[in-house]
Amino acid sequence: MANIKVLIIDDDKKLVGMIKNYLEKDGYEIIAAFDGAEGIEKTESHRPDLVILDLMLPKLDGLEVCKLIRKESSMPILMLSAKGEEADIVVGLELGADDYLSKPFSLRELSARVKAILRRVSKLKEDEKSKKKILKYKILQIDFQKHEVTINGEKTELTATEFALLEMLATNPGRVFTRDQLLDGVRGRELTPFDRSIDIHISHLRQKIEPDPKEPTYIKTVWGVGYKFEDEE
Repeated sequence: MANIKVLIIDDDKKLVGMIKNYLEKDGYEIIAAFDGAEGIEKTESHRPDLVILDLMLPKLDGLEVCKLIRKESSMPILMLSAKGEEADIVVGLELGADDYLSKPFSLRELSARVKAILRRVSKLKEDEKSKKKILKYKILQIDFQKHEVTINGEKTELTATEFALLEMLATNPGRVFTRDQLLDGVRGRELTPFDRSIDIHISHLRQKIEPDPKEPTYIKTVWGVGYKFEDEE
């Protein structure tokens, strides 16, 4: 685990110090940045395996940092929200954050989230190595080895969470997954009350792969239950 790098971007130096000390005990290499601009710089220079990103930052706010990271990389992002407001969480997830944690939080919970995200990313990489098939559904093509999705031959960029969701659904066509099953499968935790993060990720995924996101061709909503991947040609 010594080679796993975690970048913390937060202007609260005391909190960063506490997180750093706690996660270093888990064996991670910790890099710290105290404003958004420094965070972008260290993301590019250190290429961390995971970013812990606060929303409220000087110079460049967390949402803008998330957007800039997503333009260049699919590295997982764990978002921290001091406000605890659903609107901020929703926007962050829409911009490509993989998970969120509302302040105040316990360091134990933070550590558990970090481990769950890294396990998922590691599993995705292992699965990609073992899979040789390419799935094709109408104009949608999913290449598991290359971790690529194309629409009519044009590549579309997905975050790690979006790809994991698509993989889970597309490799089980016709099967209905509850929100709990999807969230537990791709992020390793159960839904909390009023947790809408899966709906946000599904919405974002539809925007990227569906010809008409308002009338989905592939990812269908099963009202009152969850979602399924349409298996009809």
